[in-house]
Amino acid sequence: MVNRYTLSNISFISKTFKIDDKNIESIYNAFPTKKLPIITLENNNVKFEYWGSTDKFSKNNTLANRLINVDFNKAEKSNIISTQFKLDRCLIPCDGFYFWKNFSKKEKTPYYFQYTKEKLIYCVGIRETFQDFSGNSFKYFYFLTDQSTEKWKKFTPKIPILFDIRYLDIWFSKTTSINKISSFINPIKFDDFNFYTVSPYFENNNRDDISLINPSNNLNQYGNYSLFD
Repeated sequence: MVNRYTLSNISFISKTFKIDDKNIESIYNAFPTKKLPIITLENNNVKFEYWGSTDKFSKNNTLANRLINVDFNKAEKSNIISTQFKLDRCLIPCDGFYFWKNFSKKEKTPYYFQYTKEKLIYCVGIRETFQDFSGNSFKYFYFLTDQSTEKWKKFTPKIPILFDIRYLDIWFSKTTSINKISSFINPIKFDDFNFYTVSPYFENNNRDDISLINPSNNLNQYGNYSLFD
């Protein structure tokens, strides 16, 4: 599943969507509860919205972790999600993902997967409105995911789905259903990424700098050198 990603080539959004993103800085640590840029159906506009939930809500509700990824196959079978997809789907621009490789029950090593075919990829997501315990409502988004292929299984059980932006007219059509969009989406391909070990410091929500994606020697989740390769 997607827990962290990057958007370092953020300026390239404007090459596709003709928007002013001069005030948007590169993101090297996109994590749940953070406000992040997505492409909405509202005038093809970029908006900053919460991934999954707000920080305050996530600390008080175990449901929050379920709001960041939803299986596409289950979404197709759910009338509620299918309807929401038709009304309020979104595209999530990314250019890399952080995943962990488990070597034992006690040790894992962090990897960064950098997309190499294009400057940006656009993952498929859905926006929803949530009301917290105080009656305050906010918009949040989540990724639609698919089962991992064999190569991905070493790193993650679920992988994000990409939309082919050559067919944006279909994406932004109000009549497009989740079944119709299936012809224009694909799970990310392992061979389209360059991957290498990085430090585990991307787990720190206060860090967001280019050093997070710098190659690092095999470090485990504690920042110690791993004996595994």
